[in-house]
Amino acid sequence: MITSETRGGAHIISMDDGKVNALNKPFLDALMAALNEAAADQSPVVIRGKKGIFSAGFDFKGFSAGAESATAQLQAGKDTILTILRHPAPVITVCEGHAYPGGAFLMLAADHAIGIHGDFVVGMNESAIGMVLPLYATTLGMARLAPAGRKAIATGELFNPQRGLEIGYFDKVVDAGALDAAVEAAITHMKSLNAGAFNGNKQIINAQLIKDVEAAPLPDFG
Repeated sequence: MITSETRGGAHIISMDDGKVNALNKPFLDALMAALNEAAADQSPVVIRGKKGIFSAGFDFKGFSAGAESATAQLQAGKDTILTILRHPAPVITVCEGHAYPGGAFLMLAADHAIGIHGDFVVGMNESAIGMVLPLYATTLGMARLAPAGRKAIATGELFNPQRGLEIGYFDKVVDAGALDAAVEAAITHMKSLNAGAFNGNKQIINAQLIKDVEAAPLPDFG
């Protein structure tokens, strides 16, 4: 489900539940545990999905299991976003396939998001599937996306990788064959930074967003 290894001076966290990387509470708890373990030495962290899909978002089974389960799942999503925003080292996401909508949240929280050109989409499609986004997700999107991306939170539009780059879901999009080199280049750049200065600057630029996400109430499933 979640595996972690240290390679090339970075922590590589891989997400693969054998299906669509549904974000249920156990999955998110394991991801947070891997992030917290990686925080000890301030080395860059790479969160990588699998080929074809980064994550299809929250697990519908968690929502259908009742109010307590739904609330716990959404709280775990919120806590994971905050864990990434607070992480003392650079967090890089690597996307090789669909990322909606929970998968998009993880990329928006990261310090650097890399994708590949391909036949897949990213974004938030809750309006199309009859759901309202948790407030912390819209808060994150409003802070990190360009105007077209912010409007698409309501319209439910999903974007191809190039358009996703233009509106803020990605910071870099490359051909699939160049992905590993792009990831290595990003790691090398992040390792060249002064760790204390990076953390200090990250906390400054994320401070208000962290406060806003923390203050965002969860939906009342009662």
